[in-house]
Amino acid sequence: MIKMLFRISLSILMLSVFAFSKDKPVKMIEKGDYQEAIKEYDRVINEHPEWSQAHFGKGVALYKSNNIEEAMKEFEKSIAAKTDIEKSAAYYNLGNILLQSQKPDEALKFFRKALELNPQDYEAKHNYELAKRMLQQQQQQQQNQQNQNNQDQNKDQKKDQQKQDQQNQDKQDKQDKKDQNTQDQQDQQNKDQQQDQKDKQDQEKKEDEKKEQQQQDQQKQEEQKKDQQQQQPQPQSEEQKKQEMKKQEAAQLLNSLKQNQKDMMKKRVKVKTSGSKKEKDW
Repeated sequence: MIKMLFRISLSILMLSVFAFSKDKPVKMIEKGDYQEAIKEYDRVINEHPEWSQAHFGKGVALYKSNNIEEAMKEFEKSIAAKTDIEKSAAYYNLGNILLQSQKPDEALKFFRKALELNPQDYEAKHNYELAKRMLQQQQQQQQNQQNQNNQDQNKDQKKDQQKQDQQNQDKQDKQDKKDQNTQDQQDQQNKDQQQDQKDKQDQEKKEDEKKEQQQQDQQKQEEQKKDQQQQQPQPQSEEQKKQEMKKQEAAQLLNSLKQNQKDMMKKRVKVKTSGSKKEKDW
């Protein structure tokens, strides 16, 4: 809660300045007539801008009317108060505004200053511990949120990585399929080329065998023709005929001589076997 030191600061201020009742601005705030209270404080501040009590009271009225930023400005101006109690109250109110604004780390600074000026301020001690717990809770929440963000980020990164991996895998599969198709085509082309080469070699071999067979057949025919020619009697020339006739005549003559000699031998044998001498026939 916002401390209200009206009866200390304003009573002194009103005794020296205001002609009306010293409780008038306080009663306006208590009734909820904050704008009128602010006007009363503005009248004093216009005449005495250095009076910290007026800034403090205006800060309370502004805070009650939910004008937080302007209220903080007035509380900051009221820190210039002469007494430590008034300064401590200003720091306390600034700390409360920051604490309610969910700024416990900044509120702790003001509560600490308030306690330095007024160590017996149990409300400042209570709010100081409250700010510490709130700061710890905020830090824990921030840590939890950071962890959650990290987990979400890791999940997102994991999803992105999985997506990227899947894309890479799909791309690799597509490339592998393309490479496989290319390899299959190349293998088929090589196979066709090998088959063509084999067919060509087989054809050449058949042609060579055919040529070789033709040569063998031709050679065989030539040999057969030669044999036939050798087996057939060769026509003799006139000279060969003459020579042949001479050979035949010589053979006949020889045979005749041989026959004559045999006949003569027979005669001699006959004479010898008769036992009588006979004169030679020649």
